[in-house]
Amino acid sequence: MWGMTVASITRYKAGWRAQVARDGIRRSKVFETKREAQDWAARQEYLIKNAEKEASAQPFGDVLIRYAREVSPTKRGERWEVLRLKSIAANRLGLVRLRNLAANQLADWRDQRLREVSLSTVRREMNLLGAVLTRARKEWGLLSINPIEDVRKPAEPLPRDRLPAQGEI
Repeated sequence: MWGMTVASITRYKAGWRAQVARDGIRRSKVFETKREAQDWAARQEYLIKNAEKEASAQPFGDVLIRYAREVSPTKRGERWEVLRLKSIAANRLGLVRLRNLAANQLADWRDQRLREVSLSTVRREMNLLGAVLTRARKEWGLLSINPIEDVRKPAEPLPRDRLPAQGEI
């Protein structure tokens, strides 16, 4: 079924349901009229077919900003997540075209960050980048593979070993 388009329009209690399946991506929506459903299905087929071609030319920074705009507001740590995403988008990594984004570039970014911040911060930022790239691949259809899966995360930092002094308690 990869590369093939399967679109179906069926009668539904609330109107007409359009379902599109292409390249492993499925979309479905209900419309009042059959014509609306057909138009939507044709548009979705086109978008799915051409998404990677169009999207792959955009900078990775644009994807980070989209995630900050659409996904981050649903999280408790929105403020810090948005700051991190904007910082990474402004970095050299944010200028890389999505189609050119590779594990070695992410590894270079990781190594540079390790010289600037702690292990925990780099691990946290890599987890965030992984979430962004997973969303871009699975839900937005912008990538066919997630390059951060091939990048080794820094080792876990050692736990704290300091006990509070009596005066601090």
